Amino acid sequence: MHRLARRLGLVLLLLGAAAAVAEVLTLVASGGTARVSLGTLWFAIAANSLVGTQAAIERTFGELGGSTFVTLLALPAWLVLGAPGLALWLLGRRERRGFG
Repeated sequence: MHRLARRLGLVLLLLGAAAAVAEVLTLVASGGTARVSLGTLWFAIAANSLVGTQAAIERTFGELGGSTFVTLLALPAWLVLGAPGLALWLLGRRERRGFG
């Protein structure tokens, strides 16, 4: 279980780092006005799945779920991917056994 959490965390950290690089390049290219949100990234990769997921969340959880999902999509992609990745990576560490 530790190994799975650590590997999944590492994958999410790498994806978060890639999103951070994409955001820096986008900021440089746009003169500091454009950001790379999770929604922008998801729409660029698979727009149909984004629309379907949003509809399913609104149908299942109602208006509150839909507004929460939209808020999550507006966050920077590096944060949404990197924060859980860091948490999983740290949780996946094995305890070091010391002397005594």
